[in-house]
Amino acid sequence: MDFVILAGAAGILIGFVLLLVFLWRRILFVARKLGRKPASVPKLPESLRNLLLIFLWTSVCGMLLFAGFFFRAYRAFTLEEPVAKIIIKHPVQGEASSIAIIQDEQKGEPRIRRFDVAGDQWILEGDILKWRSWLNFLGLHTRYRLTRLRSRYLKASDEMAKPTSVHPLVENEDHPLWKYLYKYGPRLPMVSTVYGNAVFQASGEDAIYHIFVGTSGFIARKAESKE
Repeated sequence: MDFVILAGAAGILIGFVLLLVFLWRRILFVARKLGRKPASVPKLPESLRNLLLIFLWTSVCGMLLFAGFFFRAYRAFTLEEPVAKIIIKHPVQGEASSIAIIQDEQKGEPRIRRFDVAGDQWILEGDILKWRSWLNFLGLHTRYRLTRLRSRYLKASDEMAKPTSVHPLVENEDHPLWKYLYKYGPRLPMVSTVYGNAVFQASGEDAIYHIFVGTSGFIARKAESKE
């Protein structure tokens, strides 16, 4: 898309230069005529043809530039970056599910950790740093970190009475950088907001979920088939 934007912008610049040359030649022709000096200029049909070609060239390049910006904006605000994979193994009804979380799979060195998670659902929690929209447009994507994997019950009464599971995913949960961002991040000129975010899904059956991060937070998508 960057190439399309550059091509469109260069085309518009060329069209603008051609228009200036066209106008300059006409102004020079009028000045020579007023000064009673010999002057030559293309005839009216040729001038109209040249002007039409300049506007047609500029219009096409303008549409190319608009299309480039449109697709760049679409990609920037709909981009979903993969961050983890959740693999659920549910052995027996009433027992805790075995959940494997796989991170850094896209980098070629996946980090795999397994946890027992009680409850009806699992929750993946994390921190989100959302940039201002113009930075997203320029290609800067949402920053994040996954902090906890824990359990969730469908009923609040079960949440209070039944055993729960909480597993940290980072060594330093109280990281000074994120503490600073939570407190002062919204005051920074490039930061829109900093907040905690979570996604949760059922853990009562074997399944695989892909976790993504978008411009507004985490997204969980269930795999259509076992991988």
